[in-house]
Amino acid sequence: MKIENEATRNAAQLVTNCRNAVLATSDAEGHPHSAWMTTQVTTDMEEIISITAPNSLKADILRANPQAEWMFASPSMETIVYLSGRTRLIEGDAAKRYWDQMPGKSKAYYRKYCETEDYHKFAVIRTEVSKVVLCKPYAYTKSVLWDKSVPAAA
Repeated sequence: MKIENEATRNAAQLVTNCRNAVLATSDAEGHPHSAWMTTQVTTDMEEIISITAPNSLKADILRANPQAEWMFASPSMETIVYLSGRTRLIEGDAAKRYWDQMPGKSKAYYRKYCETEDYHKFAVIRTEVSKVVLCKPYAYTKSVLWDKSVPAAA
């Protein structure tokens, strides 16, 4: 996504400043599940990575339904950015590259459940962002900043 106007710059800055986000998923029967996650997001907001246990509920849900949405919020909740897209789990040796990129692993939520530094014991959640929405709840506005499925205007 090109960061080319004030709205996209503000959204990217908020996402950059958030160390944690809420991951929202829905299982095959439509039952929702949300979880706070420590994240790493590319500067263009096109990729999000996080780490979880491979046997977690969210991992099971993502195997059945790979669509997910991430919610990043300002501390005041005046601005919220939603990033959504196809999500996959990366495990084993393929996870090492992402494991090495993830900052603050010693303070991440999943460390409460597993103290090891062995990336083989974790799964990387990788979302390829296809839609970015900027929300201003107090102003009752939501703006789609980018939707990969909609062709750019000429």
